[in-house]
Amino acid sequence: MIEAHNVFKYYGTTKALDNFEMSVEKNAVHAIVGPNGSGKSTVIKILSLLIKPDSGFVSIDGISVSNVRELKPMISVVPELQTIPENRTPRWILESAGKAAKLSREEIKYRTDVLSELLDITADLDRKVGDTSKGIKRRVSLGLGLINDASVILMDGSLAELDPGFSVKFMNSLKATRDKTVVLTANNMNFIDKVCDSVTIIKDGMTLMNESMLSIREKIGRPGIMLRVSPINIQKVESVLRHQIYANRIQVGEDYILVEVDDYLHIPNIIRQASAFTEVYEARQTMTSLEDMYHALIEPSPGQ
Repeated sequence: MIEAHNVFKYYGTTKALDNFEMSVEKNAVHAIVGPNGSGKSTVIKILSLLIKPDSGFVSIDGISVSNVRELKPMISVVPELQTIPENRTPRWILESAGKAAKLSREEIKYRTDVLSELLDITADLDRKVGDTSKGIKRRVSLGLGLINDASVILMDGSLAELDPGFSVKFMNSLKATRDKTVVLTANNMNFIDKVCDSVTIIKDGMTLMNESMLSIREKIGRPGIMLRVSPINIQKVESVLRHQIYANRIQVGEDYILVEVDDYLHIPNIIRQASAFTEVYEARQTMTSLEDMYHALIEPSPGQ
């Protein structure tokens, strides 16, 4: 559905995307994850048709993003939460957005009814926004980008200030329609694990991972050992452990080493080898999580 290959984007001399790659299946919910400044928003802007890549190929439903006129009706961009008039009702605000999108009167009424259910604002639909809660205001703001019922929904930080419980329910409701492809930026791994079908992890404009959650979940839950250690000789410990066939993945911080193993039976050997080169303050068994995988990719090893 969405394909990005060998994409480069510069802002002046700053490289925002560096040979970026991403694939998103039709009707999937896909998260772009990465630290601040990694290029997430640039990807969303390219998909939103706001900017063009300097090189490479990006397409939506087989249509190049250079074909703005053909793609624009297919795309709905949900911005970060925006200011809405306090003296108007959610119904008036959504209907005005429908008129601005040049929807018919019947479409506006239908979309307003659908969105009031999706956003759980039916009880407040005819109350002035100023008389509603902050959460309702945020949901109405969210609805402004969804009024045109596009098949591709792009969300850059749009859910950041919303209640996590509502966000999960909202995204699952979108998924239930089975006719929406959603690309969002997020760094809440628990949320991503609950609602997303696939993930792209990006750092410094480069793709570090682009996989389905099904594939990722096969790697989650593996046994491991977290060692709190002295930073002295930590690089030597890392080097030794990387030569052990039963150490599948190693993540190193300033004062810790996290080692994923084939079986808990290998953990005593890991502790013994680490203790031979540095002082071990704590050893704790773990199970690999999506958060662990993210930090293993994003955080550099000492000395890098």
